[in-house]
Amino acid sequence: MLNEYFQNKLDEAYELIQNDTELALNMFDELLEQEPENIEVLNGKGSALLKLNRIAEAEDCFNQSMLVKENPSALINKGLISKQRNEYSKALNYYDSAIQLDSNLNNIVSILKNEIMDLIDDNILEINDFAPQANESIRCGIDFKNEGKIWTALDCFKKAIDQDPSCENSVLILIEEIKHILYNRFLFNVPDFDDNKIDELKLNFLKALLIEEDYSKALKFMDDILDMNGDDADTLNFKGCVLFLLNESDDSIDCFDKCLNIDSEYYYALFNKGIVLRMEYKLKESLTCFNNLLKVPEYEDMVKEYILEIVEKLNGQI
Repeated sequence: MLNEYFQNKLDEAYELIQNDTELALNMFDELLEQEPENIEVLNGKGSALLKLNRIAEAEDCFNQSMLVKENPSALINKGLISKQRNEYSKALNYYDSAIQLDSNLNNIVSILKNEIMDLIDDNILEINDFAPQANESIRCGIDFKNEGKIWTALDCFKKAIDQDPSCENSVLILIEEIKHILYNRFLFNVPDFDDNKIDELKLNFLKALLIEEDYSKALKFMDDILDMNGDDADTLNFKGCVLFLLNESDDSIDCFDKCLNIDSEYYYALFNKGIVLRMEYKLKESLTCFNNLLKVPEYEDMVKEYILEIVEKLNGQI
């Protein structure tokens, strides 16, 4: 009976947050006297304090909630607090951690992350006091990114970090956005499926990767497949692409190389390797990948723009 009463009071307190926040806060305090480590109550009190703009106290509540147990609600709210403080990189990290705990939140978190990316583009120069040269490089990089000139944008962002190292955290978020653009250019072979254990695992990692966007979960399924069949080129190719997104470029390239050792004509891996090498500024190695693809008629038009850009870059370095 007590549990039912407690739950009803908790539900009532949550409903009151928007309309009578002070009353909701008092109710959460009363509930915490009964259950001081109740995560829902701690998060509810934190939400009420956020509504009252008592940010530091709200953060304390979410931190207490996380000490009891890591939970996505507290992480999302900590992300919202970081956003208010213009700490965009922290906010994105909290949102990513929330998805890892509960992939069902992907749609909500994607909206929150998109808001952060829009703010970065619009306000990164207004809310920071970077060196004038770095500001100009960042501004040019954002313009080039929005025009689809991602390699030129990347050069601008790298240059900005050299000009003013204090801008690194902000600029790295912009570079991450470029990495996601490149990730969407990667080539995959989605196989036909039979009724067996490996294909069941492939369906699971594709769901985690393409629907839930839970990259750690997808990697676990991939590793399970590779433990059963280390020569599964399709899975190795997918794994290489995900590792690139997770900032493990060397391991990513290793996966693509394994694909090509299994099948020298596995051109998906050769193309993807070329992109990762270009992102890592290994221009000559990247050019070799794309030049080899010129020999394959269906890839000829696709790789010409990459080759032209790299050749111009190399000539500019001479």
